[in-house]
Parts: sequence; structure tokens; C-alpha cells
Amino acid sequence: MKHKKVHQGQIYQTLEKVAPVFKVFGYQTASFRKDLDLPKEHDVDALCVATLDKRTSIPYHRENFYTIKFRPRQTRRRYHDLPQKGKGRVPYQVFAALDGFRKGDIVRVKDKWTKQINSIYSNGRLAFARVKGEPGSARPEDCQLLLRGQTVVWNYLT
Repeated sequence: MKHKKVHQGQIYQTLEKVAPVFKVFGYQTASFRKDLDLPKEHDVDALCVATLDKRTSIPYHRENFYTIKFRPRQTRRRYHDLPQKGKGRVPYQVFAALDGFRKGDIVRVKDKWTKQINSIYSNGRLAFARVKGEPGSARPEDCQLLLRGQTVVWNYLT
């Protein structure tokens, strides 16, 4: 815990050289949000933190609202399983790709469902997030590639 605090202090010192730093506690954000009668959302809290020092009211709306997901190309397990200098560790057999499909790709399954590939099973099937009434996995020949996997996925919400 001490290690984290040291870095936090260094970040504050670096930021103070660029611009004035205003530290905000969670209860301050919550009370300001309640004063403005806004819903408890991450984007609302960001607005409250940004305007808390002058207590400015910014109109809240959800037009042009996006959710952002981050999907790392390499999992933590794969990173820690990499061979280390002076040690003979060998990574597990990982199915990185199957018939041109990779983890994170967006595919059309049987011309009916649009799914994102979560993993590739050793039996040669592509695995997806489980949703009731939709397939949890499919053979590569039943899938059509729509979009290559990206590390940052932007979803427009209406």
C-alpha cells in the first residue's frame, strides 16, 4: 500500500507543475450530484468532479454517448507464462487463431446472430458469451467475419 501512495504523490507533484490540482473525495462528489438531482452514473460523477470547485451546473444529457471496453490482446496468464531469462518455462498451447478467426473478432453466426469471439476451444469451435436462445459456440465454417478484433471497442448507445 505504501508503494502505491509514493507513486500517487509523484503524480500529484508532476500535475501541479502543469496546472493547479484540486483533490475531491467521494462524499463531495455524491453530495454535489444529489444537489443537482442527477442519476448515479460514471459520466455524471465525471461531470461533478470537473465542476465541483466552482459548483457550476452543466446540463446532463446522453446524446452521443459511447461505452468503451478494453480487450487486451494478451491475457495476464499468457504474459506471466512467457519464458523468463534463465528459466525454462514454456507457455501452454494456446489456440491464438482458427481458420482466420481470432479472439475479439465480430462474426455473423449462421446468418442469424452477431457475436464476439471470446475464446477458441481445443475441439475446433469458436466460443462466444452465453446468451439464452443463442449459440455459445460454433464451427468456423458456420461463421462469417464481420469485423477484426480491436483492443478498444466503442459502442454507441441510443
